[in-house]
Amino acid sequence: MRLQKYLAHCGVASRRKAEELIINGDVKVNNEIIIDPAFDVGENDIVKYKNKRVYLSKKNKYFMLNKPIGVVSTASDEKGRANVVDLIDTDSRVYPVGRLDIDTSGIILLTNDGELTNIMTHPKYGVMKKYIATVEGTPNAKALYRLRNGVRIENYVTGKAKVKILKSYPTDSVVEIVINEGKNRQVRKMFDTVGHRVKSLKRIEIGEIMIGGLNQGEYRELDSTEMEYIQRLKNAKI
Repeated sequence: MRLQKYLAHCGVASRRKAEELIINGDVKVNNEIIIDPAFDVGENDIVKYKNKRVYLSKKNKYFMLNKPIGVVSTASDEKGRANVVDLIDTDSRVYPVGRLDIDTSGIILLTNDGELTNIMTHPKYGVMKKYIATVEGTPNAKALYRLRNGVRIENYVTGKAKVKILKSYPTDSVVEIVINEGKNRQVRKMFDTVGHRVKSLKRIEIGEIMIGGLNQGEYRELDSTEMEYIQRLKNAKI
């Protein structure tokens, strides 16, 4: 098995991230640093990541968490802040699938399935993410058109989005937005571009997986229907 794939199956990282870890010299096979992601790992080889042995996961685990505001969506944090992995009580070594800003709440998946992480986060698979945003003011028809058809953020133009106003108040409004991308702070930057600063943001859906009645800080394993969706995603990739 290719070293890059081996690390993904161990739950260390997605295949893309695993490639970076290998090239950076963070991975050893039989106590020798290997920087070739295509290196063939044999059945009896000992693989270490940052000098800790890693093992092929016997069973993949899939969790959904309603990430609270103030919690970082990484497996660790150099500043010592609470992270999403800390909130999951499991013996399996799971990692977050993608990210949510520290000041954004809502659904985030955690798994030791590196293949799924790659599917969920790679732009070519176009897995949709639905958010509820409270923004300053109420976007007019022109602003909505721009949001739906792509706005320029720094050096890129966003893809098409589905946007609708759910409620409008004198000073702000509640807007639903669905995107198929996941760039850093993308939703906030999109609304900034059209002049409507985001006051609060919550992600409520990833593909066919919905947050439902899960409260902030609560988590659960994916149910059978959600696992069927996961399997369809993986089958479509083949």
